[in-house]
Amino acid sequence: MKLRRLLTLIIFLTAVGLGSYVIYDNQAEQNNDENQRLLDEYLANEGIERDEQGEEPAPTSGLQVGDEALDFELPQVYGDEQLTLSELEGNYVVLNMWASWCPPCRDEMPDFIDFYEKYKDDGVEVVGINMTTQERNNEAVEQFVDDFDIPFYTVLDEDGEILDGYEVRHMPTTLIIDPDGKVAMRRPGFINYEMLEDYYKDIRQSYEKEA
Repeated sequence: MKLRRLLTLIIFLTAVGLGSYVIYDNQAEQNNDENQRLLDEYLANEGIERDEQGEEPAPTSGLQVGDEALDFELPQVYGDEQLTLSELEGNYVVLNMWASWCPPCRDEMPDFIDFYEKYKDDGVEVVGINMTTQERNNEAVEQFVDDFDIPFYTVLDEDGEILDGYEVRHMPTTLIIDPDGKVAMRRPGFINYEMLEDYYKDIRQSYEKEA
């Protein structure tokens, strides 16, 4: 009798253990599937960060290749100085629109710094434009700039002039302006050093060939 109860107990515990394993395994599989789905979605969006409400990115719009870049005069992060885009005409100008809460913006910033340090003496300017109307406060912006010790111009789009005029719908968004002040490249989403350098070299080669 005792042996029968012992066997029953062993069978019961084994069944509970197997059941728990099946539930755990199913949960783990579901978590893996969800993680893979999010990764696939991120890559499909080319590194484009959703907004804080989790909405899908809007279709690419705004100034496109060949358009005249809209001039602007915006305050720099520190000090009272203003930066005017037209003052940089004659150079290749990289405009990088970013927000402090945007992970891809943070991920790509070291590459923009490396690019600037390499090409700043070759007629290249980099301008970081913070989408200030999308920020919680200016302290977050200043902290972002300080964290990376950004060496190039960084300005504040305090009134949404760039957000609306350039129709920035993705964070980050990067444009390259040629020496004539025309848009030579527009890319929404994350961009790394190799991509940025390839875009720049192709644009420079094409521009100098036509000059």
